[in-house]
Amino acid sequence: MPSNPRAVKVRPRGGRARAAASLLLALVQLSCAVSGNLTPLQSSMPAARAGLRPEYRVFFDTLLDYGDWVLIEPYGYVFRPRVNFDAWRPYGDGFWVPTDLYGWVWVSEEPFGWATYHYGRWLFDSYQGWVWAPGLDWAPAWVDWQQAGQYVGWAPLPPSGASYSNLSGGAYTYVHANDLASTDLSAHLVAAAKVRAAAAEAKPIDNETERGGVTFNRGPRLEWVERIAGPLKLAKIEDLVPPGSMDPATAGGSRDTGGSSKKSDVDPAVMQRAAAKAASEAKTVSASRVAPARFSALRPFGVHEKNAARKAARGLAKSKGTEPDSTRQP
Repeated sequence: MPSNPRAVKVRPRGGRARAAASLLLALVQLSCAVSGNLTPLQSSMPAARAGLRPEYRVFFDTLLDYGDWVLIEPYGYVFRPRVNFDAWRPYGDGFWVPTDLYGWVWVSEEPFGWATYHYGRWLFDSYQGWVWAPGLDWAPAWVDWQQAGQYVGWAPLPPSGASYSNLSGGAYTYVHANDLASTDLSAHLVAAAKVRAAAAEAKPIDNETERGGVTFNRGPRLEWVERIAGPLKLAKIEDLVPPGSMDPATAGGSRDTGGSSKKSDVDPAVMQRAAAKAASEAKTVSASRVAPARFSALRPFGVHEKNAARKAARGLAKSKGTEPDSTRQP
């Protein structure tokens, strides 16, 4: 007897023949099930999701509507946003917001930006274009900063072992320091070729700090920018989901039988709606050309310092506002 009931070939003729064939097929299935040869169908997840580390699968669930996951070795599955590959690059559709706690924070106008600009790394592939490799630590932006005269440049930080040697025009995006805090930043971007002389003398901006075990670069010192552009309006982060409320490891197993049966505190659908709201608000701010007092962010995990803003405010109150800010130091 065939172990696969679908391999049984029956050519019925007329109603009786079809009924007999149906009965025969049912008996075959029952017999195989009893004998243990019939394996029940099991739910399966997409290959890209299965290929991601369990703690990264939350990114697959929340970003799937905005791009594709492609395999690039040795980095594994990476996210490729659905954008104009010829004209688009990371950290271009949005603006920089100065803050006391984190320095310059990137505010994205893209619904996938909550993840791709604050977690993980970007790399450029000659065939796939710009792709994003997931990570779990939140930062105001994962970029390399440099100063070229009165111009400021930034480039996405690549994964370990990657470089941008195959990227025509280089990886840096430039803007005059006078326009760094402009919410309509895309209108002020300067091509690297136009600042070639200054870029040749560019110096790295080393303004690193550590919060909750995560080290990141705060970007240009606020005091230096203010000497050129005038006083800056510092903004505060407004979290759309509770910071640190999602466990990426358990969230990664919430949609299939291949991971943990536990559920995260923030559903991926909730994350998508919050991300769309944050992107919409960013577009509104950009169009207004008015520096915001607050901006929306999503930090569901990777914020190792719980209630960071509250702790910082409490510390500032105790020190009567005299806590040193490395971003404002000359």
